[in-house]
Amino acid sequence: MEKGLLIIGVILILIAFILHGVAIELDQEMSSSVLEYRRSRIIFSNITYIVRAKYKLINNYKIPMNDYVYITLPRNTTYQHTRLINITPGYVKIQKDEDGNVFAVVFLRTRPNEAVWIEAVLKITVHGYRVIFNVSESIWPEYEIVRRLTKRTSYWNTENPDLINLARRVSRGGSPLEIATSIAKWVKRHTRYSLQLHRLGAERALVRGVLGDYTIQGDCTEVADVYVTLARIRGIPARTVFGLLLSRHKAKMWFNSSTAWVEGERLLEHWGGHMWSQVYLPPWGWIDVELLEAREAKIGDYSNFHIVFGVEETKYYGTTLSNFCSPGYLYLEYVEYDFEPVGD
Repeated sequence: MEKGLLIIGVILILIAFILHGVAIELDQEMSSSVLEYRRSRIIFSNITYIVRAKYKLINNYKIPMNDYVYITLPRNTTYQHTRLINITPGYVKIQKDEDGNVFAVVFLRTRPNEAVWIEAVLKITVHGYRVIFNVSESIWPEYEIVRRLTKRTSYWNTENPDLINLARRVSRGGSPLEIATSIAKWVKRHTRYSLQLHRLGAERALVRGVLGDYTIQGDCTEVADVYVTLARIRGIPARTVFGLLLSRHKAKMWFNSSTAWVEGERLLEHWGGHMWSQVYLPPWGWIDVELLEAREAKIGDYSNFHIVFGVEETKYYGTTLSNFCSPGYLYLEYVEYDFEPVGD
């Protein structure tokens, strides 16, 4: 009897071992198939930053002033992970807007003419990526996504007849990928960069020449707005992304509202506030479109010099600094970000 139980036990152990081996093999096969399906996406050049942020706010009133200040926290995305280490003074709550952008809400009590500082420390890991596209894989998104993310807005007038004609004229191909790519190349070729401290929107940024062709006059915001408008007209879900574009990994960026008006394009020497576009292209998902970082339009070729603070789908930010820090009554004079690359 004991010998029989021993034999049964050995058999069960062998069966378990075999099944265990089969399970591992199946897992490996499933992993391989997933990798094969997503073979066109390649992650490269990851980097982690410790970021020290500073915001100077001033009470310009002759009376004490209490205010809630919204500090935009860099988002967690497929290619970015953010952790808030510390913020001084402490936040009242963490809040999200309609587009999923995240804010630390800080309550400040100030005396007349008093200047106060908010300081934060964050850890941000950015995953640069590049997509090697296969056009045959490009498919149209589901109707609900198209309906929601191709609407007209104050900055993206998709119902303007001239812009509709322009979008039809400059886009090529039948797949979403081909259309998005051809629009990006046209926008890149027709951009005449000039720094703007007020957002123009696509209609005002597009200037028609004597011969009837258009040029885009403005900075990164206008370029992104025009691209999103033309893509949405062609039925491709599109949105803008706001954040920072670093010139090097170890960098300090700062913006002074009191002097920005007289600096002109010298502002770009120490401030990298940036906006770019994204398009939704199944099966790859949201793909970044960068039109100012290099000589050529970059679609799905995303460097780890980008720091995403938020996206614009339904909620829109009109000025440079309101993307990063938004007080109610106090005057935001100064913003600074100090990036220090570290190991993961």
